[in-house]
Amino acid sequence: MSQSMERSVRQTRFAIADLQKRIAVLEATREDLERQIRKLTDSVPEEQVDPDAVKEGYVAYGSYAQSVISRKNNLRTSLEDISEQQTDLSSELQMALEALDSFERVRARQMAMKAEKRLKRGA
Repeated sequence: MSQSMERSVRQTRFAIADLQKRIAVLEATREDLERQIRKLTDSVPEEQVDPDAVKEGYVAYGSYAQSVISRKNNLRTSLEDISEQQTDLSSELQMALEALDSFERVRARQMAMKAEKRLKRGA
């Protein structure tokens, strides 16, 4: 196989490994954000609270609840962004895997042709 093709194979494998790492980081981030949302939901299960609301044992519960609700909304927005990024990276990964597969098929054809030539010379 030519050196340029070998270089392309190495670059493609490197790209695949990089994409897999990036997807894993996004997945870990997603899990962390989902955990944070669950914790916030446990502390303030409502999706809307009057800023002047009062709850036993809390000073200024309404403003606290509003900040928790706002934080949950921000986390949900981040989750949506992560989903989009993950979809894009998955598409890139699929293309890289297909490219690597085509390189492997070309390599197999080249090896078969060389073997065939050797057999013809030997016959």
